Amino acid sequence: MSTEPWDDYAYTALIVFCFLIRDGKILLIRRANEPYKGQITVPGGRKKRGETLKQACAREMLEETGYILKDMQFAGLLHAYREGDRMEYLSNYFICRSFDGTLRASDEGELLWVDIDASLFLSDIHPFYVRLLPDIVRGNLPVEVSVITE
Repeated sequence: MSTEPWDDYAYTALIVFCFLIRDGKILLIRRANEPYKGQITVPGGRKKRGETLKQACAREMLEETGYILKDMQFAGLLHAYREGDRMEYLSNYFICRSFDGTLRASDEGELLWVDIDASLFLSDIHPFYVRLLPDIVRGNLPVEVSVITE
């Protein structure tokens, strides 16, 4: 066992997001809370201790949208690191075209079904979404992106 100190190692938060797609439209959320308050992106949230990534994604989608995912595919990763921040974020993206249930609001934000192509031009769309969407909908999977912010 290494006695090397942990100071140089990242504390990483695992996040899950899902591209819910049906009939040429994608379900987006205008976030009511931080992070990304006021911005539009795909629904998602934090993975809880003991959950698999798929379990976390299914739970988050049920909580935020009311939809029960029938089938989802891993779509990629986005690693975000802010200079000087001890925490790093590893967002795990899934895509799902098969789901049941009834769309319902939550306190996480306003849900919007938007034409996939038009979604890229929404005024408050999150830049990570714009960067990931083209490869994800084309099936160029898995997508892997690393972003360093100030």
